[in-house]
Amino acid sequence: IDFLLALPIHRWEIVLGSYLGVLALALAMSLYGSMGIMVIMGLLGALSFVLKRTKQKEDRDDVLQRQREDVSKKAPENVEGLLQVDPMELEIGYGLIRMVDPAQGGLLLERVTRIRRQMAVDMGMVIPPIRIRDNMQLEPNHYVVKIRGITIAEGDIVPDMFMAMDAGAVTGTIEGTPTREPAFGMDAFWISEAQKQRAESLGYLVVDGTTVLTQHITELIRQHSAELLTREDVNNLIKTLKESNPAVVEEVVPAIMKPGEVQKVLQNLLLEGISIRDLATILETLGDFAPKTKDPEVLTEYVRNSLARTICQQYREKDGKIYVVTLDPKLEDLIKSGLDRSGAESVMTLSPIKLKEIGEALQSKIESVLGTGHSPVLLCSPQTRLQVKRIVETVQPGTPVISYNEIVKDLQVESLGMVAVE
Repeated sequence: IDFLLALPIHRWEIVLGSYLGVLALALAMSLYGSMGIMVIMGLLGALSFVLKRTKQKEDRDDVLQRQREDVSKKAPENVEGLLQVDPMELEIGYGLIRMVDPAQGGLLLERVTRIRRQMAVDMGMVIPPIRIRDNMQLEPNHYVVKIRGITIAEGDIVPDMFMAMDAGAVTGTIEGTPTREPAFGMDAFWISEAQKQRAESLGYLVVDGTTVLTQHITELIRQHSAELLTREDVNNLIKTLKESNPAVVEEVVPAIMKPGEVQKVLQNLLLEGISIRDLATILETLGDFAPKTKDPEVLTEYVRNSLARTICQQYREKDGKIYVVTLDPKLEDLIKSGLDRSGAESVMTLSPIKLKEIGEALQSKIESVLGTGHSPVLLCSPQTRLQVKRIVETVQPGTPVISYNEIVKDLQVESLGMVAVE
């Protein structure tokens, strides 16, 4: 009896049923013969079926109970991780995976590391890591570049081919698949490796697919550097500067300006391709003028004046000169009269028709100068520089605009024309 009580309920039921079955079978044989045996066997079969179904139900109940316990013990899903957005990412089709895989001779990861180093030297900012991932939904040779989850550019690369670009000194034609270079929009051809030598002899600039892609990424970073510069990045730059120039940092941040206010000035510089590497000079200038005004546009102009030598060096051509296009004094006065600085940002109150007329005049003169082989720079007064930049961006994006205060004394400046409107 103790043995039976120690067994689980379904087990001692089976044991007890077995003993009772044997006794019933013996009794039936003695009293009723074979008919009794058949009756008893049927009863025992029914009892066995009932016990089996009972055991299955208990097993199911045990499994469900264990699952409930597992669910209750399981840690909650980290949904917050899905909210994170990469500052910059590159998605590639499966046909471009070999460009990333070092085992297959891919150099893209190494090139991206070089881009980040070069941008630190050229622009003075640390570009966040660029996440590279494959996307099976893209075409095999297609790629997409995103900033904070939003597509800013895309293109196609043929991994086994070379791109031959017409840089303006081509002396012949080649056979290949017509395309356009993605970074600067130059006419180009995809050619085989066997055609490379002939294309170079004809004056084509020939590069491989990895170089095409990395050049595109580099230009996109330059164009969107202001977006990539976060407040955390500014804090890190200031902390790094404090190690070598503690006096200027302690004087300006946060005594006079908050990091967010410094960020706006730095972003204004980056928007026009001006390096912020000389952060010490930038903060010294802000320390001089920020007590008088907190207007980021005005402060940016003061900083540009302090960085005049850097700016001039950036636009100087091989012969050491800067070739400029000036504005007619009447046009300067017209722009000044339409400038409203009553709000947080300066705005133009000139009519859309007049702004279009000014833009067309600027575009016409810039295109005529480009035809001479020079890269023109618009030169105007400090008061109108920012507005002229905004107007020219609508018709000839990327054209630099500098003020007279940004011209250093030892620089040779040659004027190629003047813009005027009636």
